[in-house]
This record gives sequence, structure tokens and C-alpha cells, in this order.
Amino acid sequence: MPIPDEKIEEVRAAADLVDVAGDYVQLKRSGSRFMALCPFHNEDTASFSVDPEQNLYYCFGCQAGGDVFKFVQEIEGVGFLEAVRMLAERYGIPLPEEETDPEAANERESILHALRFAARFFYRRLTQTDRGRPALDYLRNRGFTPATIKKFGLGYAPDEWDALLTAAEDEQLDPEILEKAGLVVERNDGSGYYDRYRGRIIFPIFSHIGKVLAFAGRILDPDGDRDQPKYINSPETKVYHKKEVLYGLSQAKRAIRQTDEVLIVEGYTDVISLSQAGVENVVASSGTALTEGQVETLDRYAKRALLLYDADEAGSRATMRGLDRVLEQGMGAYAVELPEGSDPDEFVQEEGGEAFREYVEEHRQDLPSFAYQRARRQGELETPEDRVETQRSIIESVARIPDPNLRREYVTRTSEVVGVPDADLFRILDEERERLEEQERRRREREKRRRERDEQQQTESQSQSGPQAAAPEADGGGRDRPQAPPPEEAPAPESSSQEAVAPTSEAPPAPLPEERVLLRLMLEEGPRMVEHVLGHMALDEFTEGPPRELVQTLVEMYQEGNVRAQAVLEGAYGDQLQSLAASVMIEEHEASENWAEREDIPVPTVNDRPYKSADSAMKFLKLDRVNEAIEHVRAQSYQANQNGETERMQRLQQKMMSLQELKKDIQRGAFLEA
Repeated sequence: MPIPDEKIEEVRAAADLVDVAGDYVQLKRSGSRFMALCPFHNEDTASFSVDPEQNLYYCFGCQAGGDVFKFVQEIEGVGFLEAVRMLAERYGIPLPEEETDPEAANERESILHALRFAARFFYRRLTQTDRGRPALDYLRNRGFTPATIKKFGLGYAPDEWDALLTAAEDEQLDPEILEKAGLVVERNDGSGYYDRYRGRIIFPIFSHIGKVLAFAGRILDPDGDRDQPKYINSPETKVYHKKEVLYGLSQAKRAIRQTDEVLIVEGYTDVISLSQAGVENVVASSGTALTEGQVETLDRYAKRALLLYDADEAGSRATMRGLDRVLEQGMGAYAVELPEGSDPDEFVQEEGGEAFREYVEEHRQDLPSFAYQRARRQGELETPEDRVETQRSIIESVARIPDPNLRREYVTRTSEVVGVPDADLFRILDEERERLEEQERRRREREKRRRERDEQQQTESQSQSGPQAAAPEADGGGRDRPQAPPPEEAPAPESSSQEAVAPTSEAPPAPLPEERVLLRLMLEEGPRMVEHVLGHMALDEFTEGPPRELVQTLVEMYQEGNVRAQAVLEGAYGDQLQSLAASVMIEEHEASENWAEREDIPVPTVNDRPYKSADSAMKFLKLDRVNEAIEHVRAQSYQANQNGETERMQRLQQKMMSLQELKKDIQRGAFLEA
């Protein structure tokens, strides 16, 4: 069943792009907009912009842009309808029950739909059935309130072989999709499937925006059946990659942002108990050692990470690896050890949330302190050799910190902890940095060789496919673009030993600043502005590629009597035009700040006087085209002079005079008087 248009618009109106994008990047207010490092490409300077008033985003680095639906589609790798569903679920907007046709639907979307169905099934079996009563009583005896159970979506899998399977088939969910979602297992004889989770308390694992990705199932009575593992976890699927997911992040992200700090624990119940006790900035690494992908996710939300793992040797090693990961990402890294034999769940159940916070604040250790105390407990400081090895081990971790100032602070701190002059430690740091840089240099060389090998293979493959058609010649300015409309068309460029190289097709040509103003005005002002601009500009005066295609689209809309900018911004005319429209609606700077200095032409504010802004922008676009033609003729004149072509020189001089006259006419606005 398709989602009705009115429901899509309801979701669009409710979805706050600042809120949604904030789940992936750290947004900082900049004037009327928010800026961040782009989630779609690697960069050091923030170029990703969100306009809260228009609910649009655009990256001035990679040119990705669009509305809230497009953002979710791109960041989550889902189709439009699944993006609508994800946002509807996030903002509590009910949608009509959908029929899932796995052959027609995207497989990833079908898997997510099956997981969503299973989460509701398990929750209802826990909270609304008699057979779920023992599991519900167990959770209540653990101190979990109904609000907490609902917040974390806890559930119960009936102790039956096919309870979920049968319910899913009644809803026309394909068993093969259930298997791909990790919910059922195929029987050994191939005769069908059975439920993966049976007789277990269910912990749904959500993405950071609240999408069900997987489940963990805990046996009710681990002492009753010792042949059963305490936990059963979802396998890796197309939507669930354990090394990238943190349990509880969906519920904790706001608290993490408020404190700039995240607490990382081991278990599901640790997260739930701490959250219920008011310590809400807590996540779990889902039974794995903290991974690089998990730390990269946390870096979007927090400046510091505190690790609470078991106090035994295995937990201590996991803490050290986690601290290294966090420091390598550029975040502050600390460790906290609870009293021996105590875990966060037990501690907070007995002592309460406030006592837990006080303990964490008092007992947090930075990496030098934690590593040195760990070495002391293990007897690794008994000999001079051991002490030097411990110092080197700490500095090796410090060397991975990307910020040189932070590295320096950590060396100074290590000097205080180990009692060694920092000059000696800086010498070790320099050696380790050289080793890491050499390691990185070799990695880059390997990557370069791999790319060269791939390019060579591609070239050989192309050479075997036969000769290609010759590309059209570019104009003398290096751009195959039309000139401003002069009295007569400029002569085509003649062959030359200094021919300009045509631009590559890797990226479409970017619109000129004045084109951006005109495109924005036509999108914002609608039919009358389209008529005004195209009444004084030729279509081929706009840059070939997406800019000209967008103008052509607006002309077609105008001819049909309905200029709808929103349709372009929603992607109805393709991704390229959607991204371009978003880019011109979210200007990086005021596009016309310096125009008056360039040509002594008054530059009104776009929003205050749109038609005067359009007139000003049209002047500059026409002047740019004329200047291109002048440069083209100048280059031809130089070549003709070098070759002694007197007759051609005379023609080009006449052409130059015509262009100069045309330039004067444009500067005084003659084209607006016609």
C-alpha cells in the first residue's frame, strides 16, 4: 500500500532537519544557519550547511544537497518510502499498514520492515499477554519501570518454535526476508524455518535515529538450562553491522550532546539501569571491544569518552584498546574502574544515580594514569627495563593523537605520572611519530600503486573496445559555452598549437555567482520572475549542464502554468537539479557583495528587492559572457598576428570593437529597455 501524499506532507512538516542531521554531525550555529563537517565526504573545514527556515541542507564541498527525505536516503542508504517511514516513526506519525512485496520492494527496506514488525510483536507479547507475564515480572523485579521498558522497546519471544514466523506470515511477510533479517533460521532438512529467539527477553538494537537493526535475546533462567547460552545475538545482515552500532545511542544522544561526554559500558542492562537512574549519557559496545567505527559515530556527539569495563585483566585490556581508539579519533579519553565484583547495573541499583555520578567523577583516570596503575598491579614496574617499556607503551598511545597541542599536553601529563623528564618522553614521541608517518607513507604508496594499476587496466580495456568518437573542440577560453548575444555570432575557434583543454566530465560545471542569484530568485519568486529573467536572457547564456537544465525545467513549468520550486527540491526532476536547487537556496556567502566594486553597478539585497537583484545579476552574467568572447577574440588575434594573417586580423579587430560596444550597452542596461 503506497503512503498517501497527505501523510508524506505531514511527515515533511514534522521532520526538523536540524534535529535529524544532528544525529550524524555536530552542528554549530552560524548566523541563521547551522554548519558542520560534511557526513558525505572527508574534510577538515566545515562546509555542510543546514538552513532551518527552509529545511534544506547543502555541502559547499561535495555539492550534496536536498531536503530532509533526501538526507535520510543518502545517509542511511534507503529509498524514498523507507526514509518517509523512518521519519514518521521518529516523530510519532502513524502510517497506513503496509503490504510488503519483497519482489517489488527494495530488499533493505523489506528487512527493516520485518525488524520493525518483530520489535512490535515482541513488545506486545511482553506487555499484553499472559505468557509474557514471567518475563515482565523478571524485568520489574530487576527494577525496570513500564516507562523504561517502553523507552528501550524491551520484549519477550514466546517459548515456541514458530510464534514470530506464524504472525509474520499472517501479515504476508516472506520467510526469506525474515531469515535475511536474522529473525528465523532455516531447518536442517530444508523443510522450512523456525524462530531464532524462543523463551527469551528481547533487547532491540536501534540505530542512532531509532531504526530497529537487530536484537539480543536473554534467557530467563540461565541456571535452569545450562546448555543454552545466556544471550543470543542477531547475525550480521544487510542493515546490521555490529562494529558500527552502539546500544542505547538512540536514547542517549541528547544527553551526550548536553554533557559533551559519553559513558561506555559493556552490557545492555548496564545501559538501561543507568539511564533509568538519570545517568542518560551512556551506551554499550554491544558485546564487542570498542571499534573504530563506533568511536567515529560517538565523535559526532561527544568531546570526551569514559570507559567502564570489568576490572579483571580482560576488561583492563579492552579498556586500554578503547582508550587508544578514542584518542586516535581526537576525543578526550578516560577510564573508570568500579569496586571489584561490581558492575554499573548493580552499583546504580544499590547506590543510586547520584552516588554513581559522584564515584565516576572522583575515580576517572586519563590514559597515562590508567596505564601506569595497570602496569603496577601486574608487576610490570619492578625492573628498569619494565618501567621504560611502560613509558614507551604510553607514549605510543599518545603519538596517535592527531592534534599536536593535545599530544604535547598528554606528554606533560605522562611526565607527571611516571616521574620522567618530559624531554626524554618527547624523544620517544618523535621516534614513534616518525614510525607512524612512515607507516602512513607506505600505505599511501600502496594505495597509489593500486590506483595506477586499476587505471592502467581500465585504459587497456578501453583501447581494446575500439576508437572513440572525437570530442567537440572547446572555445578559446577553455569552456564550450555560448557567448552573450552580440550583433553577429563570434567565429568558431580555429585550430592552434595552444588549444585549451576541455574540462573533464567528472563533475558538472558549477553555476557562476550571478547565475546562482537568478536561479534562486526564479525558484523563490515563481512565474513572474521566470518571465522577467527569460524575457531578457537567452537560455544558452546559462552555463551548460545542471544550471541550464534547471532554467529549462523552470521554463517548462512556466509554460504549464505551475512553477513549483518544492518539486525540484523534493527530487522530482532528479538528484542533480535537487542538489543544485538546494545549493542556490542556501548561499555560502552573499553572492553579490563585491559586484559594485567590480563594475560600478548597484547591488540591491536579494530578498528586499528581487527584481533589481535580478537586473543586477543579469548584467553580470551578460558581462561575463561578453568578457569570455573578448578573451577568445584576443587569443585569436594574437595567433593571427603571429601567423601574419592580415585579413583575419582586420575581421577580428572589427569583432573586438563590436564586443566592446556591446559591453557598454550591457553596463548601461540597454537590454532591459528593449
